[in-house]
Amino acid sequence: MHRRLASFLYLHNIQTQYLFCQGHCIKSPIATTTIISSMSSSSKPSSSSSKKRKRKQQSSADEQDWFHQFTNNDPFYIEYMTTEWGYEKSTDDELFEKLSLEGAQSGLSWRTILHKREAYRLAFHNFDIDKVSSMSNDDIESLLTSTSDDDDKTKLVVRHRGKLLSVVNNATIIQTLKSNGTISSFKEYLWSFVDNKPILNHWESFSDLPSKTEESERMSKALKKHGFKFVGPTTCYSLMQSCGFVIDHLKGSKHWLEAEERLKKRDGGYQIRKP
Repeated sequence: MHRRLASFLYLHNIQTQYLFCQGHCIKSPIATTTIISSMSSSSKPSSSSSKKRKRKQQSSADEQDWFHQFTNNDPFYIEYMTTEWGYEKSTDDELFEKLSLEGAQSGLSWRTILHKREAYRLAFHNFDIDKVSSMSNDDIESLLTSTSDDDDKTKLVVRHRGKLLSVVNNATIIQTLKSNGTISSFKEYLWSFVDNKPILNHWESFSDLPSKTEESERMSKALKKHGFKFVGPTTCYSLMQSCGFVIDHLKGSKHWLEAEERLKKRDGGYQIRKP
């Protein structure tokens, strides 16, 4: 969840069980590990419980989008949450863009950065990693001093030297890691933190959503070790949410149900995580 929500969220000290779908499993933090395969007749839920669950899910899906609590009727923001948030990003440049924008958001609202996204894309060559890694200090100085003819602030990036320099720094590090063989691609490297399988969470309420997880902590630590900047665990979790590494729409909402259907058709399977 973007850091704009941090003040609304609290972390729960709960045990979670991790299950791979489509016949695969990973080590669970609790003692038992369950292998998911085709459901046998003995393990199928009763007809009545299945109907109740479907009715509950349909009821939730018919309600107002759960994220109206923070989008504040902003159509641009709502469109983003509806058509982008939770959808898989699978190219190096797409993931680099998200990492850069999440870093830019640090200390600010996501709404601010979202409305400036086109300005960032123009400033950083549509987040082409090769081109960004070649940007100079003069290029950054130009961004720090640029103005808008019509005083439209959405046409300007946030004037924060450290954040702007971090974009170039991070692009350069990606290039270095690829050239020296440490990683084959930025995409494969980031997706490895969830074993290349998205996690379908089962959050029941808005207050259940975490601001960071074990995976985002590991991602942050690894990126920092390589020299990346503005990649704290909350930033990394925001990236994971927005790029489909995790599905954090509330269970039973129409967007959660749509994501579940996408994952069922996904080559390579996915993970189910339940509180």
